[in-house]
Amino acid sequence: MDKKGAKGYWLSTSTVVNQELFSEYVEAVGPWLKSVGGEVFAKDTEPQGKELTELANLAVICEFPSMRAAVDAYESTEYQQLSKIRKAATKNATFTIMEGMDEATKLRRAMGK
Repeated sequence: MDKKGAKGYWLSTSTVVNQELFSEYVEAVGPWLKSVGGEVFAKDTEPQGKELTELANLAVICEFPSMRAAVDAYESTEYQQLSKIRKAATKNATFTIMEGMDEATKLRRAMGK
């Protein structure tokens, strides 16, 4: 975990079933996300769900400075409270934390290796 220069990511898909409650989550999680060094990297309200995510009407990727930062943010007391709102407003949710490529791998790819 935490390869040099590798970022951490949250990958999430879900079906929003209560838009009002989900909007409450988004309003609260945005500023909190910034405060822990995270940001929304990509968001799609019409994702092409495949393999158990076909009904998803939301896909989000959040980026963090490192894998450790992504895990710590998710496991924090603050996010665990916020996630209760997200879970109540959605169904069929998936949530994965993953580490991106490290700097050496990015450089090798850029050089065509």
